[in-house]
Amino acid sequence: MNMKNLFLAVLGGITLLCSSCVQQQMQQIAYNSKVVVLDIGHYFEPTRGGQGARTPDARHGGIIEETEFWYRYAGEVKKTIEAAGYTCLICNRGDMPRDARLAEAARRAGVHHVKSPQPTAIYRSTHHPHRIAVGMLSTNYALDQQPGAVVYLHHNSNSETWRVFNKGAFYCNERGVRLAQTMAQVMSRDILDNPDKGMPNHGVPCGVVLRTDGRRGGGDWLNACNESFVPAVITEVAFLSNPEHARYLSSHENAVKFAQAIGRGVVEYMNAR
Repeated sequence: MNMKNLFLAVLGGITLLCSSCVQQQMQQIAYNSKVVVLDIGHYFEPTRGGQGARTPDARHGGIIEETEFWYRYAGEVKKTIEAAGYTCLICNRGDMPRDARLAEAARRAGVHHVKSPQPTAIYRSTHHPHRIAVGMLSTNYALDQQPGAVVYLHHNSNSETWRVFNKGAFYCNERGVRLAQTMAQVMSRDILDNPDKGMPNHGVPCGVVLRTDGRRGGGDWLNACNESFVPAVITEVAFLSNPEHARYLSSHENAVKFAQAIGRGVVEYMNAR
């Protein structure tokens, strides 16, 4: 081997070693972190209201919009997590809602508004530039906090008309499988079909879905978190097109219980690390 090739081989070895050290450091930071970041799903558009999933109409407890629901109840998730001794931060990629009650809820919960100029635009990860997605600005904010977990607060809707559908799940990255499994266990135990005013789900437990395809919903948010060794999940448990789910969540008392169960799942995971 000539001197040039030897130099290149040594340089390559040093690069690999440095990369490995950085990865180990990132992994240790995530593992030791006591910070949890919540992202309120989608965004609030001043003229059209909350975006994302919504009930088809008001027949089963009133209109529920995904974004507005989590503005009201993300603070309940946060309180549950912080009562266990962790720091919990909440973000949303839109602007502060103009609705006075929602704006007050956001202030009480300390929601950080990323204020993206185009909430529907595709943005690049500042931590992993090959990852791009709608909503990536929230993930940029989340990873800036060096968290131990990131939870994207969503509901789902599989139809524009009412339809009983019960296969809710937590979508997760590879690092987040145990987080998703723990949250699913808590949700199945405490909320779904629970005799004490639980959400009817016809005996179907909450599922866990590993999502690594960046082209699918939330894929590259999860991938960017994964490459920072941060467990991340998207909550897609309740279907707002399911009349039984909608009736359950339209009750303030039940909505608080649902949000607290999300928080308990996070806490049980963090405590067991």
